[in-house]
Amino acid sequence: MSQAHAAPGKSRYLIHATCCTPLTDFLALAETDPEIAVVDLIGPRGQPHTAVLEISEDTAQRLQRQFRDASAPPYQLTIEPDRPLSMFDSGAAGPI
Repeated sequence: MSQAHAAPGKSRYLIHATCCTPLTDFLALAETDPEIAVVDLIGPRGQPHTAVLEISEDTAQRLQRQFRDASAPPYQLTIEPDRPLSMFDSGAAGPI
């Protein structure tokens, strides 16, 4: 995936689902939220497991709270900043 720059005041985040159903449900809701821009989907066609979003930090924190409060295994959604991958990167992704 290319590392295009996000809109001013927004960053890229990854939303990951352990099952395709909640991500599909989330994507349907995201279409109605003007604060969320879906940039890319990762996974098999019609069954993505990860979405790349362009959102503000406030929106990311709101989504993180919603996922933590509403999600229960096996339908768990997680959010994290989208960072470049490097096989030499020893640092783990930190919290939002």
